[in-house]
Parts: sequence; structure tokens; C-alpha cells
Amino acid sequence: MSSLARWNPFDEIASRWPRSFFGRDLLSAVQPDGTLAMEWSPRCDVAEDDAEIVVHAELPGVEAKDMEVTVHEGALQIRGEKRTEKKSEEKGQTYTERFFGSFERRIALPSNVDTEKVQAKLADGVLEVRIAKTPPVQPAARKIEIATS
Repeated sequence: MSSLARWNPFDEIASRWPRSFFGRDLLSAVQPDGTLAMEWSPRCDVAEDDAEIVVHAELPGVEAKDMEVTVHEGALQIRGEKRTEKKSEEKGQTYTERFFGSFERRIALPSNVDTEKVQAKLADGVLEVRIAKTPPVQPAARKIEIATS
């Protein structure tokens, strides 16, 4: 009886690429089941005007249920997990590729934001977070008495 050898595509990748890729040991990301698990950081654009701060984070393939958006200790935090599975059949054989990885982005916020007025919306793989700013506090005019000697 012959045994079937399990082909791991990451062994082939590792033989062609350097062990360190993007500052990370690529082989340490391969799980025992052959899936690839890595941390990644979504690309974010931040825009600000007098009324609000708007953050757009690119999160293709991530569902809202797999992410969390919080404002804590002066920062916006976006974190979650991306899971992807690709399955194809060819000539009677099934091929499956899986990828999963956690992500986290922290964006420092100015002190004049209203943490009670934060809105988040996910559409077409882009998360949009709108954070309202508090209106500037105008000091009240006060007359100062001048002492005479």
C-alpha cells in the first residue's frame, strides 16, 4: 500500500523566497493545517475639516461582524479578522486555499472630538468612520478691575 504525500504550497514558496518577507519570518505564518495566518494592517486615509474627522479604511473581504471599531484613550481603534477561502475543482481534483489574519489600526485623535458622535459604515470593502468635533469653547468676556495705589 502506498501512502500519499501531502503537498504544502508554502514549502515551495519558502524555497523560492527569502525566509524573511516584509520583515516577518514567512514560515512562522504557516499553520499545521497549511493555512496562512498573518497580521496585516489595512490602508487608511484620514481627512479633517472644522466639523469632523473622516477615516476610510480599506478592508476588502472583511464583514462587519468580523471587526470592531472603538474610540479609547484618545485613539480610534479598528481591529478584527479577515478570513478567505478559495475552492476550485479541476480534472476531478479539488483545490482549497485558506487565508486568515488579524488586523489592528490605531489612529491618534485630537482632544476636541466628541466620542459620543461617532458613526461607522461599511460599503464595498471600505469602512468609513466619521467622528464629530466639539465646537471650540469661546471664553466669556470679563472685565478686569484695575487696582490703583
